[in-house]
Amino acid sequence: MKRTFCFLIVVLILSKTTSGQHDKITANWKTISIHDNSLGEIEYHVHKNKISSNKPLIVYLQGSKNFPLYWLNPNGRYSTSTTLDFTSISNAYHIVLISKPNIPFVDSIQIAPSGRKYYPLNEDYREKYSLDWRTNAADKVINDALKKLNVDSSTVIVWGHSEGSQVAPAVATNNKNVTHVISMMGNSLNHLYDFILQERVSALNGQISNEKAQSNIDSLYAEYEKIYKDPESTTKEWFGETYYKWSSFTLSSPLENMLKLDIPILYVAGGADHQSILNMDYAKLEFLRKGKDNLTYKVFPNCDHFFMETRTDESGKKEWIDHLDEVNDFALEWVTKN
Repeated sequence: MKRTFCFLIVVLILSKTTSGQHDKITANWKTISIHDNSLGEIEYHVHKNKISSNKPLIVYLQGSKNFPLYWLNPNGRYSTSTTLDFTSISNAYHIVLISKPNIPFVDSIQIAPSGRKYYPLNEDYREKYSLDWRTNAADKVINDALKKLNVDSSTVIVWGHSEGSQVAPAVATNNKNVTHVISMMGNSLNHLYDFILQERVSALNGQISNEKAQSNIDSLYAEYEKIYKDPESTTKEWFGETYYKWSSFTLSSPLENMLKLDIPILYVAGGADHQSILNMDYAKLEFLRKGKDNLTYKVFPNCDHFFMETRTDESGKKEWIDHLDEVNDFALEWVTKN
C-alpha cells in the first residue's frame, strides 16, 4: 500500500510537470488556421514575442516524419523537430511554423518494441502529405501572414532543415514575396539517391563488402521501381512513408528548383553529415556551370546532420560539441548582407 501511494505521488508530480511544460510551449505561440478546398486545414503558428512589432518574416520548415512540432517523450521530457532559438531570434524576426496535415502542434509520441520512436500515421496525413502539400501550404501561409502580421516585407525568408531544405526552394519558386532562401542539411539531388550513396560509402569504408552493397542497391532499385509505377498510392509504403510522399519529393530535385531562383540562397552543409553532404556538394558545381552567382554554399566541416561535432580524445572518450547557434548566427548575418 505504501509503495502504491508513493507511486501515485510520483505520477501526480510528473503529470503536473508535463502539463506545465505543455502550457509553457503553447503559451509562446499563436495558432492561425486557414481552410483551403484542396489542401484542407492548414495550421500555422506565430511566435508571440513582439508579435505586434514591424519585423522581417521567417517561415521555418522542419524536416521529415509525421511528428508534431513539439512532442512529449515517454521519459516526460519534450523535444522539438525545429532547430532555431525562437526566444532570441523572435526579438528581431516574426517566426512562423507550419504543422503538417492533421498533425497537432504538441502531442506525445510512442516507442515501438524495437526502441524506435514513432507517431501513428493518420488517414488525412497519408492522403495529403507530399512536396505539393508542403509547398502550397507554405505559399498560402506566407500570403496570410503578410496580411495579418506587421511584416517588413523587404525580408521574407523561407528557412528549411533536412526535408524542409528540399521544400524551401520549391516554395520560393511559387511565392514571389520570398526574398531569401536558407536550406540546411538537405540533399540537392533525388532524395532516393542518398540511400544508394550510403551503400557505396559503407562498402568503400569496409563496413560491408562490395557484393553486399551491390545486392542492397539492386534491392533499392526494385523498391524505387514500385514507387514510380504507382506514384500516387497512399496505401503502399516504403521506409515509413507512402509511395505518394516519395514520388512527389523526387519528381523534381531541390537543385532544379534552386536553379530557377535569382534571389539569394544560402545552402548549409555539414562535412560529417553522411545523409546529405555527398550530393550537396554538386549544387555549387552546377551553379558555377550555369554562371549563376546567387548561391552561397557554406560547409561546417565537422558537423553532422544536426549540427553536432564528435571529438574523441587520446583515451577514447567522446565529446559532443553543439554548433547550432554558430550555424544560425552565420545564417542571420548572411541575411543582413544579402
